[in-house]
Amino acid sequence: MEALRLPFSQAEDSAAIRQSATELLAGQPAETVQDVLLVITELIDNVVQHTEGGGELHVRRDDAQVWVEVHDHSRVFPQLQRADPRRPGGRGLLLVSAVSERWGSKPTPDGKLVWAVFLS
Repeated sequence: MEALRLPFSQAEDSAAIRQSATELLAGQPAETVQDVLLVITELIDNVVQHTEGGGELHVRRDDAQVWVEVHDHSRVFPQLQRADPRRPGGRGLLLVSAVSERWGSKPTPDGKLVWAVFLS
């Protein structure tokens, strides 16, 4: 199993993180890589916008699946919202839900973990 673990503190960190994830995902189907990169961007942006202190991204892969996990120090859990054309934003988790096999969140001793799984 191959893995990547990277801290982040601002949205600008996501470009370097996406590059590292692309390297980890070499050999995966292009659609899977693009979906994983989209989810990484959305989850990092959510942490940066809605929490303080940044977080840490974990990406793992094996022959069958790719796991994306984002840890942060907030105890506020993400809420899947209906798309509202009158409101900008708020669609990130809808995208995560649409492109991943499954996703969720769980508490950790110092905050929470938001995760998504992809079939390769």
